[in-house]
Amino acid sequence: MALASGLWLSLHAGGVLREVWAGDYHDRGTLACGECHVMHFSAAPGGSGTATSGNPGGSGALSNGTVGSLLRRDINELCLSCHDGSQRAPDVLGTNQGRAPGALRQAGFLNLESGVGLAPTGHTLGSTEFAPGSDPPWNAARATSAGPGRGLNCVHCHAPHGGVEGTNIYRNLRSDAGNNRPGEGTVTYNAGRPGSNDLTLDVFLRRERGYDEADVDFNEPQAGDSAMARFCAGCHDRFHGAAGSPGNIGGSPAGGGLSGFLRHPAAGVDLGAVGSSAGDWSSPVLFLSRENRVKVMSSLGAWDSPAGGLTPTCITCHRAHGNDNAFGLIYRSGSGTKTENGDTGGRGVEDLCRQCHGTSPFVP
Repeated sequence: MALASGLWLSLHAGGVLREVWAGDYHDRGTLACGECHVMHFSAAPGGSGTATSGNPGGSGALSNGTVGSLLRRDINELCLSCHDGSQRAPDVLGTNQGRAPGALRQAGFLNLESGVGLAPTGHTLGSTEFAPGSDPPWNAARATSAGPGRGLNCVHCHAPHGGVEGTNIYRNLRSDAGNNRPGEGTVTYNAGRPGSNDLTLDVFLRRERGYDEADVDFNEPQAGDSAMARFCAGCHDRFHGAAGSPGNIGGSPAGGGLSGFLRHPAAGVDLGAVGSSAGDWSSPVLFLSRENRVKVMSSLGAWDSPAGGLTPTCITCHRAHGNDNAFGLIYRSGSGTKTENGDTGGRGVEDLCRQCHGTSPFVP
């Protein structure tokens, strides 16, 4: 028997009843199907509803007010019912008041059109604006998972039933977000083995269900590549590139060789690639001297070593969900108390740039 919601299947194989589950989070004991889905009708406002087979994307209300994919409510409202101020799940919206209120969230926090933050400070739920740097132009209203006029929702970036490629997909991130082809934006992590780093995987999680910045570090399994940058490039591909190499991260080169950058590289250029003094392009020694540091990738899993192959990528400078700063930038001076906006000493984007570039000619 297969449930109409499609969350699980019971299969007979060799006389043995097997349950086939999809995903890493939202899996078995962590979530029951009925918490998000109803069996016969969508949960339209006021308790009325009609069958929803006409909206397989299921990302919002239909023209008659019902909700698609047998969901209990609109996708953003549904996700936030657990992920905004709930003790059941991490809080992803505004001030952290969820299950771990003291956590310094690696991804920061989302914004809503209803007044939590401002649209330019990160990802804004409900937005129909074209994603900056998308090529071809992408917005939520054009996505297959949204109906006409529907804005940005959680499932544009996250697979609600888990990572379709397997159980080691970081944070249920979709591999086909934005303009990415299926599999192109896959980001892996050490699922089921917290605290044990595997350098062939993209993310090292120190603690199971760890959302604090201190729980997460980023590997670089393939030199010159960044899985996180490929994921982000699904919507922001003109902001990504590898030095002198067109097309391998988002389609646009960062620059020719190690000079004349058109944009900040998201892979392929380690700190200290040109020199190791504070007056040159970047310095791993200077970076490691900061008490508070932004996150960079390491090809050796050695984020505290100048020989660790330290490489910046998108989430070095930006919070994935956003924060109070323009573009979700992390204003981190290197001193004071760490915050999701940077640290208590950070005042502007120059503090972020000085993490790696010191007082070079490129940073005022």
